[in-house]
Formats: sequence, C-alpha cells, structure tokens
Amino acid sequence: MSTSRKFPIVNNDGSTSEDSPNKTFCMAPWSHTFLSPQGERRMCCASREEHSFQRQYIDLTNDDAVPTDPLTVDDFKPKTLEEHWNSEYMKSIRRRLMAGETIPQCEVCNTDEYNMSNYRKWFNVWFRGRINEAFDNTDESGYTTLPVRSFDYRVSNLCNFKCRMCGEQLSSSWEAESRKHGRWNEKTQPFMIPEIKKKMQDFQLEVAEKEFLQAVDAGIVEEIYWAGGEPLMYDIHWDIMKRMVDNGSSKNCIVRYNTNLSRTNFKGIDFYNLLPEFKDWQVCASIDGVGKTVEFIRKGIVWNVWLANFNKGLELPNSKDKMIIDLTITGPGMFDIVKLFDLSLKLDVKIETKIVFAFHPDKIISPFAWPKHILHKHINSILEYIEPRATEKQQSLVSVLKSMLVQKTFDERWPDTHKQEFIKGKNLQKYLDKIRNESYTLDDIFAQDNELLEWWNDES
Repeated sequence: MSTSRKFPIVNNDGSTSEDSPNKTFCMAPWSHTFLSPQGERRMCCASREEHSFQRQYIDLTNDDAVPTDPLTVDDFKPKTLEEHWNSEYMKSIRRRLMAGETIPQCEVCNTDEYNMSNYRKWFNVWFRGRINEAFDNTDESGYTTLPVRSFDYRVSNLCNFKCRMCGEQLSSSWEAESRKHGRWNEKTQPFMIPEIKKKMQDFQLEVAEKEFLQAVDAGIVEEIYWAGGEPLMYDIHWDIMKRMVDNGSSKNCIVRYNTNLSRTNFKGIDFYNLLPEFKDWQVCASIDGVGKTVEFIRKGIVWNVWLANFNKGLELPNSKDKMIIDLTITGPGMFDIVKLFDLSLKLDVKIETKIVFAFHPDKIISPFAWPKHILHKHINSILEYIEPRATEKQQSLVSVLKSMLVQKTFDERWPDTHKQEFIKGKNLQKYLDKIRNESYTLDDIFAQDNELLEWWNDES
C-alpha cells in the first residue's frame, strides 16, 4: 500500500472517527454510479461536478459557463458506464479520496450544506464491509476492479408534477409547459432541442437501460436509488423490480425511493407487493406542506391521495421505519411545518428534512429569500413548539431548522444582486400563477404573516 494512502476508520453510523487519518473517504466511487435524465454521469446525485454537456440543477449558476452559441446534437457525447467507471477522472477521484484529500466535488457533504451530509455516511454504512476491498482492489493509478453495485439511473425527466422549486430538467410536465409558452432557450437548455432530445432518449434506452439490466441479470446489484423525474412512472423501474424478484436477486438488494407517491400501481403490479421481496426498502415520500399549500407548491399533487398512499405503505410489516416523510423546506411550506411535524408524531414515522436548493437569488421559493428577522421569527416559533415534543424520528427537522438560523439569507449572500434577482424571481412566480390559472397563490399563503406580505408586495 502506498504511503499516500490513508485508511479511514468508519463508525457504525458511517461517520469517520475523530482519530481517523482519513475523514473525507466515501465508498461511492467504488460502488455507486449516477446518471441524470440528460445523460450526465457523476459520483452521486449530490456531487458538484463539471458538466460534460448540460449543467445540472445542483450546479452553481455561472453565466460564463453558458455557451456563446447553442450546442448541437454533435456536442452530446454521453459515456457508457464502462468508459466512465475507470476514466482518468474517476481514477483521480479515487486517488485523492484514498489520500484523505478534501475535494470540491464533495462540497455538499463536506459543508453539511442542505443537510445532505448523510449521503456520504449512507455509502460508508451500506458498503462498510467493502472498504478493505476498495483499497486492496485499486491500484496506484486509481483503477479499480470492483464493479458498480449501486445504481441511481434517472432514465428520463418523466414526471406528472410541476413543483415550484423544480424545472424542465427533472420534470417532463415543466418541459411541456415551457415548450407550450416558449419559455426556454437553446443556450441554457440544449437538452430541449428536438434533435438532441431524441439522441438523449436513444442513449437512455439503448445504452443506459441495457447496462443497468445487465448488472441486474448478473446478480451484482446490492442497492438501487429510484428517483426522477418520478420513478414510479418509469417502465424500466417496474421491469427491473419484477425481474429481480423473479431471479431471486431481490433478496440481496436494498431499494430506496424518492417519489411523489401519486401512483402505486402499474399494469396490475402493486408497488407495495414488490417491496417486501427485497432485502430492505425505504420510501421517502416527497412533501412540502399540506392541503392547499402543498397543492400550490407541488402542482399536480392531491393531498388526500398522497396521504392515502402513504398510509397504505404503513400497512406493510415493519414499515414504521421504512416509510419516511421527505420534507423539503420552502418559503410557503414554512407555514405547514408544524402540521407535518404533528403528522409525523401521529403516524410514528421519521420526517427527513432538507432545504430547497438555491444557488442563485432568483430562487425566491426558498425561505432564505425572506428578510432575516422574519425568517428567524418563524424558525424560532416552530422550534418552540416542536423541540420539546420531538422524538428521535423528528430530530432531522429540529437540526435543519437550527442550522437555518446560522445560514446566510439571500441579501447577505448576494448583497449586490439579490434585489434585482428578487424581482426576476417574483415575476416568474406571478407568471406561473397566470398560466396555471392559480386561485391560491403566494399572496394568500404569505397573508398569514402581515409583515411578510408587506415585504412581498414592496415594490421599492
């Protein structure tokens, strides 16, 4: 073993011990692979990496990165898994992580930004028993003989929702709306150019899905993260799940979901009949509020249907720790956090929490768009109610809310641009209200706090 290699000491929860010589190691580059709906390959869905063709939602907005001229179909050159897995790039990632370096691609986990630090812990927990294999089966160049055992393949942006914090990349409904109203451009959204869209679809069908199926047939898949788009709308999801049950490999695989839970049946297959056939499972059911508020935020959701589908999952054995309320904190959703907290207590289920991604100040659906004193007033009021009542299953929510008290608001983070960007973001929300014929808007939600509504309507 090279002296530049530092073996990590990983605790049972996936964290590294205080005396570990390597505190940045993550098993993802030895076990996991991610593919976006636009054919971008990355270490995982949270990694901040330079895009090869289409900037992803997690990437920092950088006008300099927008091509001067529109990209063409010839510019889309997706890689196969074989080309990617031991590419010079991936080998360099492995070398640096084995040496204990802090790399910018892992910024989200390094900084605990948006409460996604648990993703590194997840890989280090699930593949903890293979850390020795990773070091023993990786040469000095970073080349590894270990195969991919964990897949996060988002084979399209197919989705029936138009969530306010989402966009065309992760929602075909958003994409269709933008096409209808001419609100897209070839420079920033080249994946929407018809010729490129067709090439992307062909790649996903003829390459990505086939290599995924090959791993399933080989029986080496130990973990799948189904996300989207909306994964329960993917044909390939149902094909793979049924195939793994039929060939018996499901007993060696854990499946995780991030789903809007709007459908649980497909061609006579019941989602909840499949899950118990796997080694373990977890369903993170995305939600941001209740009633009219969530139906505004997540255009397409029916609150009562979501709740009924969630409760159906709770009928499965040992499901109390597997069905998770997956809360994304948004500005309008701040008013329903207590209600979701109470629901978590009532159902005795975990509420996992993250904050809506916002890497640019026009994302005014974020609570950090609010003035700091108003935001802190709401956070402290929520914490006053939930903290003394919270069980272990609500600690993620408590922790995230507390972390929000020390994070910068938009006016602090972007002091020179946040005002004009606020106007830009507000105009977009008003435009969406109009084309979606909304009868319940941010004005109605923010009217629950007169000071917030006054800020929202301030044109100065």
